[in-house]
This record gives sequence, structure tokens and C-alpha cells, in this order.
Amino acid sequence: MYRRKPKRVERPVFPNTIEGFGYIVKENGEIRSKENDTPYEFQVIPKDQSYNEARYKAFIDLVGDLVEERLQNNLGFKKVIVPVNADPSKNEPHSYIYMTPNALTTMDKLAILFPGHNNRIGQWSKRAMCDENIESGSMIRVSRLLQSQGYEVILLNSNGNFWVDNKTSVRIPFRRPVILSLRSFQILNSKAQANRMAVIANGWGGSNFTDLLNNHFDFIKSRVRAVTIANSTHTLDLIHGSDKRAWMIDNVVNWSVGQEAKGEVINDRRFGCTCLSAAVELADFVLPSCLPEMLRFIGVKMGEITEMENESDGEEDGKLTAEEEAEVAAHLNVVSIG
Repeated sequence: MYRRKPKRVERPVFPNTIEGFGYIVKENGEIRSKENDTPYEFQVIPKDQSYNEARYKAFIDLVGDLVEERLQNNLGFKKVIVPVNADPSKNEPHSYIYMTPNALTTMDKLAILFPGHNNRIGQWSKRAMCDENIESGSMIRVSRLLQSQGYEVILLNSNGNFWVDNKTSVRIPFRRPVILSLRSFQILNSKAQANRMAVIANGWGGSNFTDLLNNHFDFIKSRVRAVTIANSTHTLDLIHGSDKRAWMIDNVVNWSVGQEAKGEVINDRRFGCTCLSAAVELADFVLPSCLPEMLRFIGVKMGEITEMENESDGEEDGKLTAEEEAEVAAHLNVVSIG
């Protein structure tokens, strides 16, 4: 009896540069085709989903490399190994986060950025990077704005794999993103000296923050002044205790996908915090489109909104009208929703 030999499927070989894919990164951060100036095209081979996905992954990995390169070379971020006591030279499992040089020593302002689910460190949305701009879709733009306002910045890496022998570990010791966030947060709890902190989170990053709130509430309530989240996945049920829930109401704003006017309150009891409409249809674009308002909220809670206006880094979309300022300030007084 003859058996058919399994057909060997050759893995496609993709270029090792963005230019090799036929795209360039323009000076304004847009990723566009060299031929027709269009965004990245996913459907290269119709009806071949596996090929298109593999090609996209190879492409977005190169974009991720560029993001990390710019964070380090242009904005001065340093790579820090976590857990804090891990020794890569001894083959101990480890990952990494990024922080600006004085993030742990500053006595003033510190911003902590939480990515969403399935996003590499330094990224908000792969789709936003490809469709709109590599800087607004990543943490580059917000980091630059925060640094211009005198903040030190830490970028968490809650989706990062652990590495052993310079290779991704197949059996990751800490599988849940929240565990890696907790490991990273130990650095803050034990070493950070900043007395005014702000948090910006995207999607699943909101859930990671509420887990930290449950585990490090004393630290958070004494240091963190403002938390602004884009399309958070957290729920009120997972926040333990009335004291933590009251803190959420007073200090957290969640910007959500919605058809309401931008900044309009959304009555949704699930989150236990003020929820505002981003007036966009896709979650990928909530944070890029609402970043000026999110920074405005942080400025109000930090008590320095005038300073943030005057040091706006010259970006047109970073400024709000007097009416918008009043609206955001009014939302800070909301003590219940629904």
C-alpha cells in the first residue's frame, strides 16, 4: 500500500527592510508605498490569508524595530531588564522595559505608559502606525510631548516574552501580561522617587492598571494623580474595595469608541470611572485621536494646565479651545456615572 508523502510547504522569505517591502517612512512618520503613496496593503495575494498574515507580521516586526530604535536614539530611552534581580548572563529568564534616564531618580513628574493586548513595547496600535503615522500609532509622539513638559517616562512591556539564551522562551514562566506588569511595577514601588505620577493606558493596559491598583493601592493613591485610558477593557467588578473604587471615580477617565460628540459623557456603569466618547468607530484610533484631551486631563489633575499650554511643543492638535478646556475640567467633578 502506497502512502502519499506529505507535501512540504516552503516558508515564504520576506525582505529584511521596510524599503524591501516597497514602502518608505516619510519625514512626517507616514508609512507609504514607494510607487503610489498609499498605506500598507494587507491583501497582497487574494484568498491566501496565511501568506498575507505572515507577510504582515514580518513587516510590522521591522516597524517595531524602527520604533524601538527611535525611542532609544531620538528620545533617550534606556532598556532596563526585568525582573530587577534577573541576570541574563546566568541564563535567567528575563524581559525588559524602557525608561528615560532620570525616571527613577526624579522627585517631580513621572508618566507610565501601558500598552494594549498583543502590542510590542512602545506601540499603541499596529493598524494606526500603518494607516496613519508611526509616531501617533506608537508611544513616540506622546513620549516626546511628555518630555517637553518635564516628565520622565517609563514604557511597560506587558506583552513581552521572557528570553533565555538570547531566544524567546517557549515555556514562559509568567504567562499573563498582568504578572509582567506587576514585576515591572516592583521597580517603581521600590526605587521610584517621583511624587507626582500619571498613567496613560490603552485597551488591555487598563485591566493591567486595575490589577496594580488592587495590589499596590497605598503606593498608587499617594503618588498617582491621573489615569487616562483609551478604550479600556477593565470592569468595576474586578476592583476590590470601596476605597479603590472611589479613587477610580476621582482620578480615572476612559475614552471609548462611540458615536456621541467627542468628549460627551457615556453613561456606562461597567467601568466605575468617567467615560467619554472619542467620536471614532475603531478602537485603534481612540488614543491617537484623543491624545490632546488626555494630556489636558493630566495637566488639570497635576495642577499645571497653563504650563502645558505654554509648553505645547508647537503642535496644533495639542491645543484645545476654551470651551473644550471647560468641558474636560467639568468632567473632573463627576463623582458618579449613570
